[in-house]
Amino acid sequence: MGLVVRSANPDDMAELVAMLRELAAFERAPPESLRCQEEDFRRDGFGPNPRFECLFAELDGRRVGFVTVLPTYSSWQARPGLVIHDLFVRETARGQGVARALVERVARMAAERKCGRVDVNVLNWNSARAFYEKQGFAAQGDWVLHRLTLAEPRQGETV
Repeated sequence: MGLVVRSANPDDMAELVAMLRELAAFERAPPESLRCQEEDFRRDGFGPNPRFECLFAELDGRRVGFVTVLPTYSSWQARPGLVIHDLFVRETARGQGVARALVERVARMAAERKCGRVDVNVLNWNSARAFYEKQGFAAQGDWVLHRLTLAEPRQGETV
């Protein structure tokens, strides 16, 4: 069978949540920080206006990795772009070209859509930085990610 990269479908969302838990543990994130549920991804990833795309990598028929991709836009290039938001390969499948196949697929998607670039954020301690550099990504040393986290409305509240 070999390695296959395919678009996710709504039935894959339980596996996406499971792999995100594995990714969160790898990234040393507190368990309570992962608040996503299958229905969130079904709502936001499919339908007429998806907010993200997900690709799964299968090795011999087993889902062993995924990438989530977000659309973006560069005002300086006046072109769309893509952001690799999450990329994860299960430990048992590492070193078998899974991550490279996922990144290559995202790069093809970007080229087909006439994007100006593909961005990715990597934790400064993560050895995956070397992987991305081998794929042609360049660290943007002068740029520092800043984030404003907004409070979520509680059930029954409207914003």
